[in-house]
Amino acid sequence: MRHAIVSGKFYPADKNELEKQVAKFFSSLDVASTKLKEDKEIKAAIVPHAGYAFSGKCASFVYNLLRNGEFGSFIILGTNHSGLGSKISLSVEDFDSPLGLVESDIELIEKILIKAKKNNIEMEVSEDAHKYEHSIEVQLPFLQSVNKNFKIVPVLLRDLGIKEIEKFAKLISDVIKQEKKKIFVLASSDFTHYGKSYGFVPFRENIRENLYNLDDKAIQAILKLDADDFYVQSRKTTICGSQAISCLIFIAKNLKLTGEKLCYYTSGDVSDDWDMAVGYASVVFY
Repeated sequence: MRHAIVSGKFYPADKNELEKQVAKFFSSLDVASTKLKEDKEIKAAIVPHAGYAFSGKCASFVYNLLRNGEFGSFIILGTNHSGLGSKISLSVEDFDSPLGLVESDIELIEKILIKAKKNNIEMEVSEDAHKYEHSIEVQLPFLQSVNKNFKIVPVLLRDLGIKEIEKFAKLISDVIKQEKKKIFVLASSDFTHYGKSYGFVPFRENIRENLYNLDDKAIQAILKLDADDFYVQSRKTTICGSQAISCLIFIAKNLKLTGEKLCYYTSGDVSDDWDMAVGYASVVFY
């Protein structure tokens, strides 16, 4: 079992307190934000993975639309912050959460591993890579709050070139098309990290406006399903999950999905600290 490592840090460790916090995020959403421009069922999304006090409300925009979606499995594309494991690292362990155990979809993971071997895609099961990584863990309480009887495919990405990402995305797209059960894809990523501690200070004035503009260029590339443009934009910023997002763009294009931005703000909007600020976005695909 993979033990939770940011429980009590990024989100409450107490079950009741966690349920109350998540419920509060949902209740704070206005009616307009709970509906899409078109009456469609979402099939993929980009969600942030920071502490709930900062990014929880942004994430709730996506998860609110996943209520009773009856998805059998969620493929979660996370960010490999530790650098451990392979370029593509999967986990077969169940994930612990204050809201209960979340099972990994062993059957689906095995199918992905077999296809990867046939297509010469570098991939392995690496529990070490997942042991200290929070980008997948923080999604689970939200998923548990809106879905029942689901499993996950935990995937961490690092050091992949754009062609390698495209190849892996095709594999995932093919798996989704072939499976009878409904599969949802989540890309877990925060957007630009601004400040000296992140080694990224491209501007010192009008920080909020410039940060919004910088991330908007990346988001527009995402909405156009232009992975090449997004790759270029992400190289100019510090989007930590750029590989997960790039992969999701290719998947969305392969599945002929349409993207829609639901929410964007920064940690600076929450804390009023503009010396160090991180962007958060929720984007869905249907």
